[in-house]
Amino acid sequence: MNPTLNLGEISELERRKKVRVRLRPDLHLAPHKYEGKTFYVVKDPVSLRYYRFKEHERFLLDYMDGAKTLDDAQKAFEQRFRPERLTLEDLEAFTSQLLQAGLAQNENAGAGKQLFSRYKKRRNRKIMQTFMNILYIKIPIFDPDRVLEKMKPVFGFIFTQLFLWISVAIMLGAVLLVATHWATFVSKMPAYHEFFTLKTVAYLWVALGLVKIIHEFGHGLSCKTFGGEVHEMGLLFLVFSPCMYCNVSDAWTLPSKWQRIVISAAGIYVELIIAAISTFIWWSTDHGTFINNMCMSLMVVCSISTFVFNANPLMRFDGYYVLADWLEIPNLREKANKYLGEVVQENCLGIEVPPQPYMTMGRKTLFVTFAIVSWLYRWIITFSILGFMYTFLEPYKLGSISYLFGTMSLGAMIGMPLYKLGKSIHRRGRLPDMKPVRVVITASIVVVVLATIMLIPFPMRVKATALIQADPQYVRTVVIEDEGNFLTELLVNDGEEVTAGQPLARFNNVDLTINYQLTLNQIPLIKKQIETLIQQQQSSGNRIGPLGQQLVKAQGELDKLEHTRQLLQKQQDRLVLRAPIDGTVMKLIPREQLGNLMPRGSELCSVGDASKLRAVFLVEPGDKHLIQENDEAFVRIHGRDYNFWKGHITSIANRETNEIPHQLSTKYGGDVATETKQSEGEQRQIERPQSQHFMVTVDLDEHDNSIHPGVMGRVKVMVTPRTLAWRFYRYLNSTLNWQL
Repeated sequence: MNPTLNLGEISELERRKKVRVRLRPDLHLAPHKYEGKTFYVVKDPVSLRYYRFKEHERFLLDYMDGAKTLDDAQKAFEQRFRPERLTLEDLEAFTSQLLQAGLAQNENAGAGKQLFSRYKKRRNRKIMQTFMNILYIKIPIFDPDRVLEKMKPVFGFIFTQLFLWISVAIMLGAVLLVATHWATFVSKMPAYHEFFTLKTVAYLWVALGLVKIIHEFGHGLSCKTFGGEVHEMGLLFLVFSPCMYCNVSDAWTLPSKWQRIVISAAGIYVELIIAAISTFIWWSTDHGTFINNMCMSLMVVCSISTFVFNANPLMRFDGYYVLADWLEIPNLREKANKYLGEVVQENCLGIEVPPQPYMTMGRKTLFVTFAIVSWLYRWIITFSILGFMYTFLEPYKLGSISYLFGTMSLGAMIGMPLYKLGKSIHRRGRLPDMKPVRVVITASIVVVVLATIMLIPFPMRVKATALIQADPQYVRTVVIEDEGNFLTELLVNDGEEVTAGQPLARFNNVDLTINYQLTLNQIPLIKKQIETLIQQQQSSGNRIGPLGQQLVKAQGELDKLEHTRQLLQKQQDRLVLRAPIDGTVMKLIPREQLGNLMPRGSELCSVGDASKLRAVFLVEPGDKHLIQENDEAFVRIHGRDYNFWKGHITSIANRETNEIPHQLSTKYGGDVATETKQSEGEQRQIERPQSQHFMVTVDLDEHDNSIHPGVMGRVKVMVTPRTLAWRFYRYLNSTLNWQL
């Protein structure tokens, strides 16, 4: 304000006209072209925030120098853009926005308080956004500008045209390799039960972290290559996996939209190069090695995550910014959501909204389509991730964590728009004027749609990991009956056809061999003694005296030795285990057990009819009540997921299972958390579920020769259809233990 003016002598209008505003001298302005029009991007180097101004707004910024008044700016504007008019109120609103954004200096007494208030609002907004987007949490750590400046001469070749063509050739080569050898590619990939194990998830987790570090440095290097600055890099928790992020907002200052597109796509570009190279290495290395597993994880992360997340324009990642720059529509999502909201307000509620600047029908269609499709896609992706989390955590009784995150996501995607609506109504002071007829019609349609969705029964399935077994009615188990037997030889192989009585394995028992040999050695001696006593008795002619007593005693010892020999002979015969029936050898003990002491009661193998198959799986109490005998079931075998075999439920255990096949345990690729226990009365270890589970049996109505006992699969049981309202009740009951 001019200090020479006497405020008491001039009118309020004159005082407002004499106000002066000073634009911060450290701001950077850069001209941009959007849809053939010139705009100006203003960079705040302190807060690293960017603002876009139109040409007439840029003209007014020249008059924010602390020397010219608002009256000077108003007159100059009307002279420059005649016949357009600029009211003092509009000019004051514009300067107020500059002050609130911190782009202009205000030397009033309360300026510091206003700045601190704006800082607190920004901080609270960041905290709120963090809690509302739990799958995407950013924590800034350091300024990488100097590091990237040193890296630019070394890695700048990545963004040259020659390297672009070389990398495209590598990518196409990887695609052709997979496409021309698709069957081999599928067979080399891990099976379902191998892929979703803790070991594989650990590889994927490490690969995701490494890739995202390289990804973000790709963004930073490309930005530095084109002359931008990068002053923020930090930790990003993407779907709870730690990785890095790089703030390349300075790309907004670059005048060429193609440079901005390259910067946005740099991370995708680097990831696709890594995916292509990893594919070749994974293809040529041995399965199960560290380099093979790591390259498989890199290949999956850099291909699937790139197309599902980064390259997808429906989510606010790299693909979104590429699309926004290509269409020359900054803040595409905000504008699309705002326009969709205005369409709904105007057509469904009859609320009058300020008319938007002229838009073609194509632009209107783009905004509405993008807003709806991106909103639906965010729902699908969010709950797909939460569903994967539930599948992984539920065996450890941690499924409620995914339910908790699901509730928070619902709060973010439904509660936040409602909160903004309430805040808008509160600021307005009343509800906006609406047309009652349209409100009633819209509300009726919404109620009918919700009732339809919530009350109409939808198909329901119970899914679980299944183990294929031979039907116990046609199977006999071969058990080791004696103590002290050492396995010396296996005479058959798993899956081999045998006949009743055919030898299966040989054992050695040192104590048994010694005792048997001692018994055999003692029998001739006792027989010789008996012959001698008989001769002496015949020569003396006395059958009742001491010789007779000795003869009776010796005969008793001989009978006892013969009985012992017979028992030992039976044990000797049991050192060779034989097939009890005709059939196929199943679940044969591993050959690694050769030479080991086998506990009494341990199983050598099973022999039976391998064509009589069934599937067994475990269910929790909540799912047990949904399944009934004779319900239809479908079984898919790991590695043959394109085929399924029909069956039906034949039995549901009434008592909880205390021992389960080890294949169904999470320790061996199943989905039931177990603890290893010593069986009661037997010298063997069993897997016991950590929570209540019941065994369910499915008889397969059809199968082929590729299915055999011991393979794993997934079973899907078709149960009585249920409504979404029932499922929501079940969700509340299981998550919050509500008894409604």
